[in-house]
Amino acid sequence: MATSNEEILREVLQAWTEGIAASQAAIRTHFTDDCPWEQVGLPTTTGPEEAAQLMGSMERMGFSGMAVEFRNVSSSANVVFTERVDWLVRPDGSRLGPWPVVGVTEFRDGKISAWREYYDGRNLDMLGNA
Repeated sequence: MATSNEEILREVLQAWTEGIAASQAAIRTHFTDDCPWEQVGLPTTTGPEEAAQLMGSMERMGFSGMAVEFRNVSSSANVVFTERVDWLVRPDGSRLGPWPVVGVTEFRDGKISAWREYYDGRNLDMLGNA
């Protein structure tokens, strides 16, 4: 089980690679009840249930999960910064992307209390061609 904030964040992102159900379980385990998850061009969620529902919408769009490649991770006090490349993964294993992302994740009492992700919103146009 993860013990540091960085390990918790890596655990959540690893769950994304394992599929939608694993992603949703990790979100429900590691988000505070009031955690906002902000992403460019997507609805902001509050709390684990809204975030899990948003993650579930990927399945309805024809994706089975996300592949995450870390470029840089840095932690300071209760904040973890990530620079990464995300890929949407289809059930056949093919990938849509890349999506370069910078994430800022805040922690409170060992749980994610705020998550902001920054990327080029024009990448959402790829979804129309998925």
